[in-house]
Amino acid sequence: MRRRAITGMCLPESGLGSSPERRAGVRWPRGLGGVVCAVAVILGTGLVPASAQDAGSALDVTLLRTWESADLTVVDGLVSVPLSIFSAATTDTYRFELAVFDAAGTQLYSEGWEREVGAALDSYRVEGVALLEAVQFGIKPGRYEVELRAYATDSPTLGVSARVPIEAYAEVPVASDLFLASRVEPLREEAVDGGWSVTHAGYGIAAASSTRVLPDAPDLYYYLELYGRGGVQRSVAVAAEVLGENGRVVYRTPEKTVSVAASGSPFTGHLSLVGLPPGDYTLAMQIEGEPGGPPTVSSPFRMVDHEQLASLEVTEGPQSAYLSSLSDKELAATFGGVSQILSDTERRLFEELPPDAMRRYLADFFHRQDPDRSTPHNEFFEEYIERVGTIRMKYGEDVGTTEREPWRTDRGRIYLRYGEPNTRIAEYFPADAGLPTTFGGEPPYEIWRYNDTGFAYLFVQENRAEGWRLIYSTDTEETTLADWWRRAGGSAMRDLRDNFGIRPLGN
Repeated sequence: MRRRAITGMCLPESGLGSSPERRAGVRWPRGLGGVVCAVAVILGTGLVPASAQDAGSALDVTLLRTWESADLTVVDGLVSVPLSIFSAATTDTYRFELAVFDAAGTQLYSEGWEREVGAALDSYRVEGVALLEAVQFGIKPGRYEVELRAYATDSPTLGVSARVPIEAYAEVPVASDLFLASRVEPLREEAVDGGWSVTHAGYGIAAASSTRVLPDAPDLYYYLELYGRGGVQRSVAVAAEVLGENGRVVYRTPEKTVSVAASGSPFTGHLSLVGLPPGDYTLAMQIEGEPGGPPTVSSPFRMVDHEQLASLEVTEGPQSAYLSSLSDKELAATFGGVSQILSDTERRLFEELPPDAMRRYLADFFHRQDPDRSTPHNEFFEEYIERVGTIRMKYGEDVGTTEREPWRTDRGRIYLRYGEPNTRIAEYFPADAGLPTTFGGEPPYEIWRYNDTGFAYLFVQENRAEGWRLIYSTDTEETTLADWWRRAGGSAMRDLRDNFGIRPLGN
């Protein structure tokens, strides 16, 4: 299995071997008492429901382990930071702190950072709402304790904390810990941030510290890694079981035979839990074919009833009646694209909101964006509705057997953010330059340019199965592929050069 890059480590220097590669986005602290450590924080936060007890008294923490090598266990930490820490605060910024201790109580590593929640704080100031912090670090075989703390920056004495034990693998396990999620998908080659709280072995995992399954989204996704033994490939049979509070099996999937590579293999899937009564459950993965009986890895989750969801009163405004008139399905289909025009912090909060809380958030959001509140119209709201209509008609794409939401396509996403480009060059049948593409020549392309920002965007359709891709942009917040100029074709390159003065470096 191709391993992911370790973005956080905490290892004693003795026996460490070569220094870890320095990677973008990873902080490398100095002077940590003989410990080489780094923690990469996954920027942005996600909204996760937590119990009143969790939100009021302690951090809700889940630590999940994967095997990396004989001397390295990777730990992913998912931590819910309750907004109750702001109850006596005058700031919208909190501080999050992490420390790792060995079995003797010696602190090996500590790190802290600040996070600004922003003006949206009031929209989430409800019971049971928390922000998600995700961290990743590595530990050698042994037992440790991880201490975590969060507090509003102006009220450090009113913070919440937790101290959680963790044991690194002493030998290669049959499987990693079990990750539960609202979504697990293969990572796109060019994707930088797909809203994932965890990434492993080429997969993005939208996980939280506590897993809640909502009646409007009854699919439960899972991810784990299966490992080879003695450096040889093997086959195992895996079955998923849903256990009730009394441990009784309420649902079991048929066994699936999995070929496990010598270096390990990821195993993913999802279950539809439609009709499962509200309550606390456990998902257990039974792994057959191992000496001494079938090993089991498991994780708890809660099936939530509609009555347990936050019921929020929608803010007054010209858009409120429209939002209230939509069904939950219509709401998601029309306003799911709002995630593309939010900051990273607000995006993860927004995407996890249940429908009633989403209506409240959208009403507040569009009210704040109204350029002239003295009129009965909200021009920003009306412009959004118009753009959604346009991308539905023009920029929806089918990828394989899956229809991609139009605002998640590259062209739809850019159009929703910036509207109609001032300059558009579209060539769907460019001259054949002999390039090896699905189309037998140069790929179709579109070039968009916006005068107010000066940004240009180049989209190509390399093959019909994958749809249109943004391969180059002068917008530094977008990803440009390293070989974009090879993918573009001669006609697109000439248009970029002649109309916008853009050419590859060194050409």
